[in-house]
Amino acid sequence: MAIDSNFARDIKERADIVDVISYYLNSVQKKGRRYVAMCPFHDDHDPSLQIDKEKQMFRCYVCDSGGDVFSFVQKYEKCSFMDAIKKVAEIIGYDDPRLHSKIVVKHVDENLVPIYNCLTEIQKFYAYALTTEEGEIARKYLDGRHLSNEQRDKFGLGYAFKDGKMVIKYLQQKGFSLKTIENTGIGLVKTSGIDDNNAGRLIFPIKDHNGQVVGFSARRIVDDDSAKYVNSPETKAFTKSNVLYNYHLAKQTAKHDGYVYVVEGFMDVFALDSIGITSCVALMSTKLTSRHIEMLRALGVEIRLCLDGDNPGQTAMMKIMSQLDEAKLPYRLVSVPQEVRDPDEILKQDGEEKLKTFVNSLVDPFNFAINYYRNVSPLETVENRKKVIIHFLPAIASLKTQLEKDDYIYKLEQATNFSAQAIRNLLKEYTTRQNRNEPDYNVNLEIESTIDVGKVSKQYRRLALAEFSVLKQMFLDKQAIEFYEKNIKYFNDENYRQIANFLIERKDKDEPISTSDITNDIQTSELPNNDQLIKTVSSIAFAKSETYSPTLLEDYYKVILSERSHIHDKTNLQKALEGKSPQEQARIVATYLDRMKIKSSK
Repeated sequence: MAIDSNFARDIKERADIVDVISYYLNSVQKKGRRYVAMCPFHDDHDPSLQIDKEKQMFRCYVCDSGGDVFSFVQKYEKCSFMDAIKKVAEIIGYDDPRLHSKIVVKHVDENLVPIYNCLTEIQKFYAYALTTEEGEIARKYLDGRHLSNEQRDKFGLGYAFKDGKMVIKYLQQKGFSLKTIENTGIGLVKTSGIDDNNAGRLIFPIKDHNGQVVGFSARRIVDDDSAKYVNSPETKAFTKSNVLYNYHLAKQTAKHDGYVYVVEGFMDVFALDSIGITSCVALMSTKLTSRHIEMLRALGVEIRLCLDGDNPGQTAMMKIMSQLDEAKLPYRLVSVPQEVRDPDEILKQDGEEKLKTFVNSLVDPFNFAINYYRNVSPLETVENRKKVIIHFLPAIASLKTQLEKDDYIYKLEQATNFSAQAIRNLLKEYTTRQNRNEPDYNVNLEIESTIDVGKVSKQYRRLALAEFSVLKQMFLDKQAIEFYEKNIKYFNDENYRQIANFLIERKDKDEPISTSDITNDIQTSELPNNDQLIKTVSSIAFAKSETYSPTLLEDYYKVILSERSHIHDKTNLQKALEGKSPQEQARIVATYLDRMKIKSSK
C-alpha cells in the first residue's frame, strides 16, 4: 500500500514516542536527557533501549533495533507500515478520514500511469476471458492442477483469447493508444496492426511489491511445438530482476509467520498456498538478484529456500546459499534425500500431508552443503576441499557443545576425506586467530599466503567510518550536503548513498532537516531495504554530539579519496594475480607492497 509522506508526518507530529513506547512497555524511565527501557526485541536484562524525546527516535545498543514511533510499532506488532500508522493514531486518540481509506495515494511517475492503467485493464480482460466458453480449456487445465476458484481469483489468473486482436480492440475502446498498448509488452505494432503475444494461453499476472500488474507470463495449454511459456519482455514498467512473484501478498503475512518460502515457479506458490502457506514467493528462474535480496531483507524473517530436488535445483540452492551468507540473512533449506520432485508435483501425486512433511523438512546450511558435496557434486580437488573446511570453521567454532562440534567435524571428514584431527587443528588455529582479533581466513588460499588480507578489510572500515562521519555532517548543516554533491558525489556504502539522496531531496526546502523527517521519507518510499536505512538514521540520531565543521568535512574527504585509491589498487592487484603461478604472484605482491610503502611515506 502506498503511503503519502505528508499524511504520515501529520500523525507523527501529534504523537510522542515516549508515550507510545510506554503504551507497550512499563519499564520506560527517564535517565538524564533521554529515556531508557527494557528492549522488547531481544532477551534484555538491563535497560538497553534508549529513547530520545527531542529527536523522536529510539535505538537499542545491543540488538541494533532503531527508528521512529512507526518503526517501533511495526516491529513490536509485526505489522505493515500503514497498520502502524493506524495503531499510533489509535493510541494518541487521533482520527482522520484518510485512516479509513483503502489506499493513500502516493506520487507515481506520470509516464508510467497510462501503462499501469492499461496493464490493469488487460488483466481484467484476461480474467473475464477465463469465464467464457472459449476459456473452458484453461479452466479444465486449472481443474487438473487442483487450483480452486478462490485461488484463481486470489492470484488473478486469466486466459487470452485465440483471436489476439480482441484484447487490443477492448483496450482501444477504453481509450488507450496503440503506443501505450505496445509499451505494456503484450505485442508489437506492425503494418497489420498489433496482436496479443499471449493469445490462446493461460495467463499468470506478474505484480510488483505494491500489487500493481507489471507484466504477464502465459503458459501453453495445448500440446504443440510452441514455447511452454511466453513471458513479457522488459518494459518501462517491468524489470524481471526487480520482481519476486507473489511478494505483494507474502509480505502481508511473512512477518506474522516468521518466515518466507522461496520457490522456483508459480505452480509451487499455488501448491504451498493449497496447504495454508501464504508466505511464499517465486523466483521465476533459479537466479537470485541483489534486488531480490533487498526485498527479502525487508521482510526481516527466516528465508526457507525450496528449489527443485534435481541436480540443477540443488546446485542453484548452493549458489543462493553463498549470496544469503554474504548478505547475512537467516535461512534454512528444504531438503529430503532422493526427492527430486517440486512441491507442485508432490501435491498432485501424493497429496497435502506429504507436501506439508516435505516443506517442513528443513536443514541448516551446513548439513545441506555436506549432503550436496556427498551426493550431488563430490569434491574432487584438494583446494576445493580446503575451501569447504575453511568456509565452515566459523560455524563450527560458534557451536556451544563439544558434541555438536564433533558431529560437524565428522560430517566434514566424510565429505572432504581430510582426517578429523586435521580439521580440529585448523579449528584450533582459527579460534586462536579470533581470540587475538586477527582477520578471518580468506578462501583464496594462494593470495592469503602472500598478502595480509586483514589490511583490506581494515581499509574498508576506515572508508565506511569516514562516509558515516560525512553523513552525520549532512544532517547538521545543508552546506555539508552541498559539499557532498560538489566533491564527494557518491558513497561506497549503498545505505549511506541512499540516505544522502533523501537529504539532497530536502536540501532546498525552507525547513531544517531532522532525522525524524528523513525516517518518514524512507518509510513512505517503500524501498526494500527500509529497515536497514532506518537503523542507520537512528545510529546517526544517537551518535556522539558533533557540530558542523568545514574543516572536519575536508579531513573526512581526504580519507575517502585515500581509501578509494587503496581499494582501486587492491582490486587491480586481485586481477593481476589471477591465473599466475605462486612464484609470479609473490613477485607481483612484492612490487605492490613496495609501491604502498612509497605512497605511505609521501
